[in-house]
Amino acid sequence: MSFPLLAFLFIVIHEYIGLAYQFPILRVIPFVLLIIFTMLIYVVKSNGLKDVFSHRQSILFVCFIMLTALALSHGYVRSYAVEPLKQEIGFFFLTIVGFYVLDSKDKIDKFVFVFVCCHVYLSFINFGKFHGPRTGGYTGGVFLGDGNDFAWSLCLTFPMALYLVSIQKSFLRKSIAIAMSCILLYGITGTQSRGATLALVASGMFYWLFFSKAKSKSLLLIGITVFSLTLILPQAYFGRLETLENYQQDDSARNRIIAWKAATKMAVDHPILGVGAGSYNSVYGRFYRDENSPARWISTHSVYFNILAEYSFIGLLLYLSIIYLGLTESLRTRRLILENPDRVSLSHRWPEFLSMSIIAFAVAAMFLTGVDYPHIYLLTALAMATNRIVVRDLEKHANTASEQASTGTT
Repeated sequence: MSFPLLAFLFIVIHEYIGLAYQFPILRVIPFVLLIIFTMLIYVVKSNGLKDVFSHRQSILFVCFIMLTALALSHGYVRSYAVEPLKQEIGFFFLTIVGFYVLDSKDKIDKFVFVFVCCHVYLSFINFGKFHGPRTGGYTGGVFLGDGNDFAWSLCLTFPMALYLVSIQKSFLRKSIAIAMSCILLYGITGTQSRGATLALVASGMFYWLFFSKAKSKSLLLIGITVFSLTLILPQAYFGRLETLENYQQDDSARNRIIAWKAATKMAVDHPILGVGAGSYNSVYGRFYRDENSPARWISTHSVYFNILAEYSFIGLLLYLSIIYLGLTESLRTRRLILENPDRVSLSHRWPEFLSMSIIAFAVAAMFLTGVDYPHIYLLTALAMATNRIVVRDLEKHANTASEQASTGTT
């Protein structure tokens, strides 16, 4: 395994498992930053920036980060924009590194394996919290402390575990991959997160509608899985799901609606730049607090409404475009693979499961507030890197064919 790939994987493991919180000796922040900047310099020096910025997602990320930086001068609480800005810059650097480092099928597969193993490990160390009272934080990266956020990460990882199942040849390895998928599935349901459940269903339906060839068999497998879950899951989980229908009687759902209405009003009142990155809570408590809400400070509980309030319509359009372009690029790459199966190294299954992960992320983001989590940056890096691998394979094949034709002519 090459050093650049090892360094990239270490950064990802450090972020998701929260190594600095579990092992105090690693709480030397400059050490991690040094690795990121060293890797950034290395890949840029070796490859330049032309390739990464040929993908429109990269340009949109820069525009989004610029909006965050502008909040340092116009935001209601300007200092609150500092932390989001640092996070976004760091994760965008990670996107660039991942784009260049993940330059082959073997490296993509190794990344997916490590990423899935990270989440299986997180599921094990948090196993005691699953299906229990929804109190207390989860052990992991700082952005995984809440049960809903924890489920969100598992939800976008689950399709990657299914990809591992699809590529294994031996019975033992396939069985291990299936076991890891089951652990992640149990973890998603174990958090009792309704948003993650909807994301899981949406990504599964997306795969069934657009990719599944044997739809009847797939539907039967889904039915068996759902039936099996109903036998092992506690009643508390289904009680949580029932509130999706009767949301008017659920405090959490009502607070979300209050927060979303306030976010919309903020965007209307500040239609150009919003109230500024990180300022939603303060602005809500001072100017938009609902008289029926006992809380002075409230979270939007939605990436999209959070961006709408803090970045207004321009920022929301940028963010939605990043997600859309990542999905369409993944689908376009799949089409290229299907049209040239003997000329590329990747299987069409990888962009299919990656598309599932993007859908899972996008749906769960409707109900969770992690604007500055690393998920979208990693998914974007994977989509762009996958397309780059396929395009390079096709170019290499075309050049080889051209050379052979030229030699034959001569």
